[in-house]
Amino acid sequence: MDITTPLIACLGLACVAAFSWAVKGHFRAPSAMPSTMRLIGALSLLGFLSFLWQLRNGAAAWPAVAALFVLSLWLFAWAIHTTRFFPPTLAFDTDRPHILFCQGPYRYVRHPFYLSYMLFWVGTAISTPSLGAWAAPLILGALYYRAALREEQKFARSDLAPDYDAYRRQAGMFLPRLSAFLPG
Repeated sequence: MDITTPLIACLGLACVAAFSWAVKGHFRAPSAMPSTMRLIGALSLLGFLSFLWQLRNGAAAWPAVAALFVLSLWLFAWAIHTTRFFPPTLAFDTDRPHILFCQGPYRYVRHPFYLSYMLFWVGTAISTPSLGAWAAPLILGALYYRAALREEQKFARSDLAPDYDAYRRQAGMFLPRLSAFLPG
């Protein structure tokens, strides 16, 4: 076995460990974990174990996978740093938003945490030539999209609605808008 497979496995484990830590160590949580968050946790564990199982034959496209994992961790850490004083609530919580982040990665995308998760899952999928490897990214990506839509609806019903509407025109949902990189 070459060194790339353990490297990819370790980078993947670092992503999963960071994401798991944030559930309890960063995000504000209601007294009871939302059921959809429990589902995301279970599917993430299954998806990660499947990824590790598929790695036994080696990592395909390992430079791209490593780049996606590192980019995922970097974006995640940037979002954690940006929200460190006012951590957001967990996905699918029913709280009313009271703060709008527009700096850090939020300057470019409205949902940097979900984007970092999706970068990781796409990396797991391209690491093996199996169609089944796309199950976790597609299912979890749909759940992240649903969570993002719910959060946007919460902002639309909050006192921050006018500010959020202007912010939506500036920052893309998951992909940056070209205008975010232009001066002025």
